Amino acid sequence: MSKLFTPARLVMLTFFIQSAEVNNFYPRIPDLQAKLGIGPADLSLALLGIPIGGFIGTLLVARLIEKLTPRRTIMGGLVAFTLCQFLPGWAWNVPSLAAVLFLMGGTYVAIDIATNVEAARVQDDIGRRIMSTCHGFWSLGQILGIVAGFQFAQYAIDTRWHLLITGIVALPLGLWVAWALPSLDRKAPLTRAPIVSLPSKAMVGLCIFAFGVLLAELTTRNWGAVYLREVIGTSPGIATIAFGSFSLFMAIGRLSGDALTDRFGPVALGRFCAVMAVLGVLVLLGANNIYIATLGFASLGIGVSLGFPLAVTAAAGLGDRAPATNVAALAVIAYIGSIVGPPLVGFVAEGAGLRVGLAAILPLMILSALFAGSLKRRAAS
Repeated sequence: MSKLFTPARLVMLTFFIQSAEVNNFYPRIPDLQAKLGIGPADLSLALLGIPIGGFIGTLLVARLIEKLTPRRTIMGGLVAFTLCQFLPGWAWNVPSLAAVLFLMGGTYVAIDIATNVEAARVQDDIGRRIMSTCHGFWSLGQILGIVAGFQFAQYAIDTRWHLLITGIVALPLGLWVAWALPSLDRKAPLTRAPIVSLPSKAMVGLCIFAFGVLLAELTTRNWGAVYLREVIGTSPGIATIAFGSFSLFMAIGRLSGDALTDRFGPVALGRFCAVMAVLGVLVLLGANNIYIATLGFASLGIGVSLGFPLAVTAAAGLGDRAPATNVAALAVIAYIGSIVGPPLVGFVAEGAGLRVGLAAILPLMILSALFAGSLKRRAAS
């Protein structure tokens, strides 16, 4: 049993399960929009609940992880998130939807950051890169979650019962895997984690790099299904293929990322991915059928695949503060991207259409490519 479920494999399974659970939600966003009868701008306001809840959580979670340990934080976060995830289907207006999404964002972030901290610690303990592979398992879970979500939508199964079923299946598995994570010998943190985790001066370039890549990923997750239905005109079943290509190529990039980083270095790889993300958006902007859209989503998947894993490894190994503090601070930037990106797309789309809305994030993505050099001295593990 111990040979099969090594620490590295257990933390990879944790990434997989949490992703499969949360990504069941995103394909149901168009159904929630239709149920409430709201436009892109109102939907953007409601979707702000997730990043705002996550943003507040990132400011506080480092101290929680230090007190409870990453393993216990993962377990507690899984329970709390599962209790919140089935609530969106019960929302009756924009404020109520925003409120329940706020709870989802605030509880999910505890799982997300604790799992990344645990992956960084396991990586240091075994002496080889696993961070990109861990995020590859997150992407595999994303594929499962998105496919399942689109199938539930295709058969018009009520969002309330769909997300409840997802939690009933995912929670026991997630708790078992988190419980099985071993206690590793770890060095004590350099300093006590601050109550509020914010980026240090040494992280500025790294945060700018991460921001644009994360902006592309989060915008795609929030608006991808809506874009396919409203702009390309696909059914939920066909949308599974196009949107699934995003997750598939993200998974391929991440599963090969550790070996590619050793061969080409984090700077070259980070810059390549940022450029591929820009190209993916450009292809989507010109897409007029499902085939071109699928190509655009595939390029986006490759483009966003390694940005966050490279940035997490760099942040955790920076050395100026405890890893949990720097990873939480990096997550603050991710959630700022969530607050800025998807609503920006929605409000621009309200007046100019989703194509123009999607184009609004391109300048920040280009800026990300320019700051890939910040990975140079920090990404070595």
